[in-house]
Amino acid sequence: MTVWILEDETARAQELQEFLRLRCAFVEFCVALRSLEEALAQLERQAPDVLLADIQLEGESGIDAARALLERLPALKVIFLTGNPGASQDIYAVMRPYAVRFKEYGAQQYIAEDLRKIAAELDSAAHRLRFHGLDLPLREITHLRHIGNETYFYTTAQAHRLRVKLDGVTPLLDRRFLRCGKSFVVNLDHVTGMEEDDFLLAEAARIPISRAYKAAAVEAFHEWKGGLARG
Repeated sequence: MTVWILEDETARAQELQEFLRLRCAFVEFCVALRSLEEALAQLERQAPDVLLADIQLEGESGIDAARALLERLPALKVIFLTGNPGASQDIYAVMRPYAVRFKEYGAQQYIAEDLRKIAAELDSAAHRLRFHGLDLPLREITHLRHIGNETYFYTTAQAHRLRVKLDGVTPLLDRRFLRCGKSFVVNLDHVTGMEEDDFLLAEAARIPISRAYKAAAVEAFHEWKGGLARG
């Protein structure tokens, strides 16, 4: 599970990071960010599962920052941190976060419990892609293709499209999915073989492998199929 801490007080953010490292082993990655600008830059590299956000950042609202991230990641779980017990009423008036925790009242213990519950929820949903209203079993997705400003999600039954970048989707996929070109991602479970510069899928479908990705793609394909054979 990936957790972002949106907090402009460095000492407080570091303290929370250390607590999560020691008490929440299921948190695989935790990064501290000071502003929405930093968060949007980080989003180019990684998508979070949970956002821990101070409601008042330097020069901006943590609530507004969370809403901006939710527009891009509708499944994001938001936990607000505040030093004002009366702030929860204002927060719930404009949005529905996962929780609101008060810094002065043992927030870390409550946050740890919140994260355990979220981790359990994510584990049960781990075999599905839920993104911008799309809800698909990962096993049914054969490949993804980016064309223009849209990404197409091809399944065993039909194709779906969203106006999103391919790079925004790949962090939500599991290790069976392989990037084989600038515009293509393939589900190795559906690959039946390779021929020259293509992956072969069922029903004669072919997914091109670009020159820049070929060496890594070939290695990953043989490793994946070899692992399945040994299993």
